[in-house]
Amino acid sequence: MARYVAVEERSAPPSRVDPALAVLRGRAVRRRRTWTAVAAAAAVLLSVGSFAVLGNGSGPGPAGIPTLLPTESPVSTGRPVAPVPSGVGSAAPVTGRTVLTVPARFGWLPDAVTAVEYRSEPGGSDVVAVIGSAAGGGSWGQFLLTAFPEGVTPDVDPLIGSGDGLRIAAPQVNGQEAYWVSSSDPAFAAAMDVLRFRGTDGIWYQLESSGLSEADRQSVPLRIAAGVVVGRYAPPMPLALSALPTDTVVTRASLRRSTHDGAEWRAEVGFQQNGSHYVTVSAESGEGSSYAPPGPQSSGEPVPDGSEVPMPDPAACSPGGGVRRCVQEVDPGSGPEAALPVWLARVVSRGTDEGAWSVDVLP
Repeated sequence: MARYVAVEERSAPPSRVDPALAVLRGRAVRRRRTWTAVAAAAAVLLSVGSFAVLGNGSGPGPAGIPTLLPTESPVSTGRPVAPVPSGVGSAAPVTGRTVLTVPARFGWLPDAVTAVEYRSEPGGSDVVAVIGSAAGGGSWGQFLLTAFPEGVTPDVDPLIGSGDGLRIAAPQVNGQEAYWVSSSDPAFAAAMDVLRFRGTDGIWYQLESSGLSEADRQSVPLRIAAGVVVGRYAPPMPLALSALPTDTVVTRASLRRSTHDGAEWRAEVGFQQNGSHYVTVSAESGEGSSYAPPGPQSSGEPVPDGSEVPMPDPAACSPGGGVRRCVQEVDPGSGPEAALPVWLARVVSRGTDEGAWSVDVLP
């Protein structure tokens, strides 16, 4: 383990963590989790049979928000931001259970945005738009869109870092109330911009921005907020599961897509089997260089004894049809239903034709 850590630290890129930004984001996460404690308790009760994010992809959603499955593509300066497949037909034997639903989605985004990711986890659901690449150098930043529970009117924390939280008036967004969240501590005030605005559905939304120039810190978030399409949205997914073993629940799901051409994408769904076996199935564009056989994989990094550092989690992958399917586990499961090759066989690719993607993921 010491050798593995040493190799990883040597090969890791320089840290891009901003301590002030990390603390501010941590407080925001804690606040959201406190507000959703009741919903989380309900999710635990539901998890005996399925995870709380499961649904049938249509009809009214929780909190009285209608499910939104638009067929048009949002636009950014005249080009698609993240093309939404118009077809929702299933290419796998599933019956309509979704695993990924977010409270809203972006409409307009600046050209600097390179990818949009939809995420759903036990702590909540959100949408993030990424500026540039954290690994590729150059400019980097993001826009994080979240929603407060229906009926909740958010307030500003008394303390943000070492200063007091401040509520600063902002121009209305689509005729609705809006304000900035800031701090009397200059370091925290300069770390990140937080815009809260009430949607046309009466629900409060929050847009956290980072990596913007001083000239864009207010104008760009306000324009993005004005273009947000409110209402629950379930993006069509490029994968499905043909079967699931007993005592298996969904723990998280995500879909990340490039914005300029939509050619690069990756979808993941996390599962917990028998209460202790954690498995992540994924599908991504491109087939990779070769088939990765079941079992522990190697990182390719040499260690002093001449061997290679093992990957921390065993994985199995299979390419085909322009798509690479993979399964990764945290702890090896017991029994034939928990074997990696068996899990991999359950993962069905919907291919690269977005018309065949569907919100239906689970059998």
